[in-house]
Amino acid sequence: RMMSKPSRRRSESCTVVSPRAMLSRAPRAMRGLALGARMMSKPSVAVLGSGPTAAAAKAAVGEWATVTDSANSAPYVLVVDGAPGSVKADAVVAVPTCADAAKLAAAVPTAKVVAVTAAPAVAAAAELASKAGVATSEVANVISWGSGFADISHATVGGKWALTITDSPLPSPAVTPEAEVEAAVSTIKALALGTDGAWVSMGVPAVGDFGTGTGVYYSVPVVCTPGDYKRVGGITLSPPVAAAMEASRASLAGA
Repeated sequence: RMMSKPSRRRSESCTVVSPRAMLSRAPRAMRGLALGARMMSKPSVAVLGSGPTAAAAKAAVGEWATVTDSANSAPYVLVVDGAPGSVKADAVVAVPTCADAAKLAAAVPTAKVVAVTAAPAVAAAAELASKAGVATSEVANVISWGSGFADISHATVGGKWALTITDSPLPSPAVTPEAEVEAAVSTIKALALGTDGAWVSMGVPAVGDFGTGTGVYYSVPVVCTPGDYKRVGGITLSPPVAAAMEASRASLAGA
């Protein structure tokens, strides 16, 4: 008599598949949709200007954002040169100078307007990196105060205090077109993506801290979250830095 084959008992266990594995097994069209969704999460930034600095800024911003020429619809606007024209009422806008920022903020009071003032800090950071023989990414906390002058009193280079490399807290580096581009791009990038606690400098409405008074735009160090910034407090000022800040405040107040 033929023996019957033993029955195979179906396992009661189930296999847990990770979302990544599920995506890899999905049809190509679905994977394309998922990739498209990730790409669509890039912020939209209007970059305005007609010169070579603006062209370089557009290319640099395009590495992490969707670049547009329409300032009246973009949530973030970077003005490299010229005037922004109309912007959204709740737009975050970076303009070239503190005077430009004050003018636009008065015209669109609901927008968050800042000035691009970090070029001296960018140039000073590059100079420190060169002296120390490290990458510029190893330089932190160089400040650009007022209308834009560099202060390295609180800067570090490769984890060491910058003042161990140079004596003056107030360097006067040459600001190159490359530094101007980096300053503009880093300002709007900080506002769009955040800085994860890192300091950046930008011109913002003075509120009386550091003796800056009120009623003017003044460059101070800030940290950013997407769409917003917060002043860095508790910074001590040496007499030379305090004197330079007061001179800058007086100049901005009389502008």
